[in-house]
Amino acid sequence: MRKRRPIELFSISFLDILSGALGAVIILYVAIPKNQAKEIPQIDPVRQVLEKDLASSQKVMDELKKQLDQATMKIASLEKVVIPEAPKNTGPEFEAGFNFKGKNIVFIIDTSYSMTEEDRMGQVKAGLKMLLTSLPGSFKVEIVQFPLGERAPFRSMWGNIRDNTSLNRSDAFDFIYALRPSGGTPTRDTLLFVLRNYDRISDIVLLSDGAPTYHNSNKKDDIYEILRTVREENSTKIQINTIGVGSNFLRDKTSEQYKFLSLLASENNGFFVGF
Repeated sequence: MRKRRPIELFSISFLDILSGALGAVIILYVAIPKNQAKEIPQIDPVRQVLEKDLASSQKVMDELKKQLDQATMKIASLEKVVIPEAPKNTGPEFEAGFNFKGKNIVFIIDTSYSMTEEDRMGQVKAGLKMLLTSLPGSFKVEIVQFPLGERAPFRSMWGNIRDNTSLNRSDAFDFIYALRPSGGTPTRDTLLFVLRNYDRISDIVLLSDGAPTYHNSNKKDDIYEILRTVREENSTKIQINTIGVGSNFLRDKTSEQYKFLSLLASENNGFFVGF
């Protein structure tokens, strides 16, 4: 005979659970009336944060609008002020501090052997490159060195003046880099060459460290004779400017080189500086 399964305990316990749950539902159903819904306050924290941010943004916008109105009023008052125009510059467009006569310039560079002292050649190279860089492209320039060692009393870069463009400046920098001190100081020959062979130039800038000599010689040239010859040759009134290189120009103003460069500039309406 088959044994019965002992289900009584399980069945009673399960009924107790069901009855307990059902009783709870019934109690809730009875306790809360059917026709009256209990009001549960709806609190939306996100909405509260947004409303708070909106109020803060509104304050910021009001303050910005106030500042904008004030700025608009200031601009309107400034528009009523008449500012006089700056006087137009009728001189050459140059900002390096040198008062050139025009925009067509020949630079004459002393490359005599004495330029090896005090690194004068290096100073001239650096200064000339900076000067060319400062000049606008509307200027025309040329460089003539003197001497070319024992071979010739001078050498020109192009043989004519050219626009101071970036490409031509690059050629000029190469020419300046290759300059090497050698020989004497044939200033007379070089000045006369430039005065006779470069038409329509406005300025000459002579950079030198010594008194003029004859080519391939240490014999001093007569500075007053050179000055007289230059006056005669300079019929177009080219402005001749001079720059003395070396400490001698600052220390001894009675030297031949100082007297020559200062007189050459003053007699031809140019500037004279020493460094």
